[in-house]
Amino acid sequence: MIPKISKILYVSDLEDGSRPAFRMAVSLAKQYGASITFLHIIDLIPDSVKITLETTLSADAYAKLRREGAENLKEIIEKRISAFCDSEIETLDWQPQVESLLVEGVIHRTILEVSEQIKADMLVMGTRTHSATKQFFMGSTANKVMRYSNLPVLIVPLV
Repeated sequence: MIPKISKILYVSDLEDGSRPAFRMAVSLAKQYGASITFLHIIDLIPDSVKITLETTLSADAYAKLRREGAENLKEIIEKRISAFCDSEIETLDWQPQVESLLVEGVIHRTILEVSEQIKADMLVMGTRTHSATKQFFMGSTANKVMRYSNLPVLIVPLV
């Protein structure tokens, strides 16, 4: 039986060179008539930074800084996601349904959690290599996602 793919989770770090993976997600969405959820994950603040801020600032000031910082970052990233999608999609003869999602968490765990929450049928993500040694091994996030995912995962090499 041919698997049904109606929802694709596309994961992006929004870096230059990540467009080939998005193009692949769009191509698959067109082929299967699927929607795309565009996921960007904000990595958690390291504990050392968190402790420094908590001990330096009052509880109210820290909470305000964290809330306002998260809101500003989300707004900036939403604009980048929208611009990224618009610049890629305008070149197509077909308009995919793309929903953007911005989540804070441990990257590989969050990808797996979100894929379950949205009931994705497939994951599409890119991987980069920064050295000859790493070119032999896949990126650690992609590797962890592939190892623990119950879904098909398409890894697209990025430049």
